[in-house]
Amino acid sequence: MEVLINNRQKKIRLNTRRIRLIAEEIMRFEGLPDRTELSLVFCDDDFIQKLNHQHLGRDEPTDVLSFPLEEDDFEHGDRLIGDIVISVETACRQAQKLRHSVGLEIVFLLIHGLLHLEHYDHQRREDLKRMRDREMTIFSHLSEKKLLKGIEVGPQASLIARTQRRSTSKTSQSAGAEDEKGTKRRSVKRRAGGAARSAETRLRSRQPSRTEN
Repeated sequence: MEVLINNRQKKIRLNTRRIRLIAEEIMRFEGLPDRTELSLVFCDDDFIQKLNHQHLGRDEPTDVLSFPLEEDDFEHGDRLIGDIVISVETACRQAQKLRHSVGLEIVFLLIHGLLHLEHYDHQRREDLKRMRDREMTIFSHLSEKKLLKGIEVGPQASLIARTQRRSTSKTSQSAGAEDEKGTKRRSVKRRAGGAARSAETRLRSRQPSRTEN
């Protein structure tokens, strides 16, 4: 797997190494060939608005655009699956509205964009349900792999990190009544539950017409 990242924005600092690991894990989970290549572009609203206008005739910014390539490099056996363009500006607004981290929002947009490259769509109700179910499955897998943190670099902590701190604080108050293993199990369940609730809220909030491949 190879993920090429072009960070064209200065809104926030991104942990591109962690994002690359997440993208590779999604591709692996989806059963894509080992020699698959993906291009990721992180940009501002102006850049994605130009692309949205040029390719979809919509003169407005959006959150994510997917451009399938489906090209094979026969000499090296590589498969270029396509480009995903994510507006970090829009991701910031959506994260604030939904009250979770920008990093988590970027993961959702990455999942959504990659599924479009795999020919998922949401024009019909049944297609929308199929896509949302798959998004939730992938998100849960990433949560189990403990990949949903450390995406942003800076003072704003991710949802998982904030939940972890709250869980640690609550645990320390009741440490005398619980053994170490039991405490860890409850902490993991709380973090997973918070992430799952955020995922469900995020998927319910997405308007089908906002992101197109």
